[in-house]
Amino acid sequence: MAKKLSDAETLIFLDRFHGHIGPYVVLGYRAGLVANRELGEDPFCKRARTFTGLEPPVSCFTDGVQFGSCCTLGKGNITVSGEGEPRVRFELKDGSKSVEISLTERTKARIAAAHGWETADRLGRQMLSEPEGSLFVVRFPPFTPTR
Repeated sequence: MAKKLSDAETLIFLDRFHGHIGPYVVLGYRAGLVANRELGEDPFCKRARTFTGLEPPVSCFTDGVQFGSCCTLGKGNITVSGEGEPRVRFELKDGSKSVEISLTERTKARIAAAHGWETADRLGRQMLSEPEGSLFVVRFPPFTPTR
């Protein structure tokens, strides 16, 4: 089991990895932690698909997902599709369980109202410790076996 980072340590590592702090990278990180709790921490047993596309700022969510879940482009167990949505679906590689995480409407509105680097930084730092239920909609899509 990985060492639990303090909020201060998490912010340092996220900033070093991503280059700055903002709401999308923090929320992606937290979504990765949800996946680890629900599907297990072993990144070799799960895969992720983010729906962010590759355009910042929403694509910053994908960096957070990589950092939080350890599903990475280098391991080949994360893909990015171009819907432009801060949403991610994780599943066990055997397909037996999945979890989809998206933002609440309130969370989206707060991000839309955050203008400028300082405001975005402050919001991201706040969101690191806010209750998960106020930030995310977490769904468990039904298992559909592939034939």
